Amino acid sequence: MKNKTPIKKINTKTPTKKPLTNQHNILYLQFQKALTDLKKIKTYFWISFFLFFIITFIGFLFPFFFEENIKEIISSLILKTQNLSTLQLIQFITANNITSSFFALTLGILLAIFPIIVLITNGYLLGYVINKSVEVESFLILWRLLPHGIFEIPAILISIALGIRIGFLLMYSCITHYKKNISNPTIFLLMLLSIIFLPISMLIYLYLILSNKKLRTKLYNSLILSFRIFFLIVVPLLVIAGIIEGILIGVVG
Repeated sequence: MKNKTPIKKINTKTPTKKPLTNQHNILYLQFQKALTDLKKIKTYFWISFFLFFIITFIGFLFPFFFEENIKEIISSLILKTQNLSTLQLIQFITANNITSSFFALTLGILLAIFPIIVLITNGYLLGYVINKSVEVESFLILWRLLPHGIFEIPAILISIALGIRIGFLLMYSCITHYKKNISNPTIFLLMLLSIIFLPISMLIYLYLILSNKKLRTKLYNSLILSFRIFFLIVVPLLVIAGIIEGILIGVVG
């Protein structure tokens, strides 16, 4: 008898491709990291938030400081935007906010001075504008600030918080690396002196970072965290705010 060889069944079904999951999406993973990273800056954010609120309140109650400078800034903005279409307004507002937020973050490396200046300037300017707007109309005018303000203000404050964090971590890392078992008041005093004598202290910190791999790594990691949050969280919030504000100004008036 001849042995019958078993006939193999041929699988005619085409293999189905597995759909891409969120775990395979690099952008999604980076966004998740950015959300996690926000927890690391919460102290800096809330300090920035309360300082911003206090300075805005001061600007509202006492709108006569630097009034001529503020009027010049407002007049300049009006001239730049008065003949723009709604789409152009959106582009202008978004680009302006993203640029100022980016500089608040990156120039934080100069011992956190620039983001603090941005915080004070924006807070007082907002308080001044609210005061003058309420004088002309009433507190009902504030409803126009809410739709875009709920996106714009947190985004700007996150950028400021990131900038302050970069500057403070730079100083803290250098001080504690070369001075072990140093007390917190002493660290604070050295940071304050560093800010007062900025040009000289910045050169010293720069030399220390460039000559030490561990310090360079810490600064690099701090910058990566900051840029991840900026591009994946701050920028989208500012785009949404720019669209809402541009429509309110261009269409509603």
